Amino acid sequence: MIKPDSMRSKLYPYPVETLKHWYITIVGGQSTDLKPDQIGVNREALAKNTNIVPYEDSVFVSKLEGKGMPLVTKKYFTVVPLDEASPDASSKSPIGEVVLPAQDKIQRNWFLEPLEVGEPVILNNVLSQRYYSGFVHALDRLIKKRSGRHSIEYK
Repeated sequence: MIKPDSMRSKLYPYPVETLKHWYITIVGGQSTDLKPDQIGVNREALAKNTNIVPYEDSVFVSKLEGKGMPLVTKKYFTVVPLDEASPDASSKSPIGEVVLPAQDKIQRNWFLEPLEVGEPVILNNVLSQRYYSGFVHALDRLIKKRSGRHSIEYK
């Protein structure tokens, strides 16, 4: 017996976890539904295929075969789930593609090379999962110490 469409489990081929907390997906496009510091992925694909916690986890996006950037210069984006509340962005991620903020919201230095629709990219969530907050606090303390500014004590 074939189940009706409403009862079938929809398959989402993206994002695909290749290494722990590294996901490959393709660029679905850009949307004004997203803030400059956000990227979006279909809500169901995000839940079924990743361990990313929406609105909490940050990722950096890089080309599959792109040039490397120093870790401290990478731009981190908050991951948001896309659904009917963001119709433009959601329409660009039907199978789990990543949707970027609109071009006018993206600063030129966030990516060394422009990303094209359909291009494979990596969503790297490693620092967010394990080290990001501690790394950021340690880096903040080091910069403030070297610049002579007083730092807030992190515990």
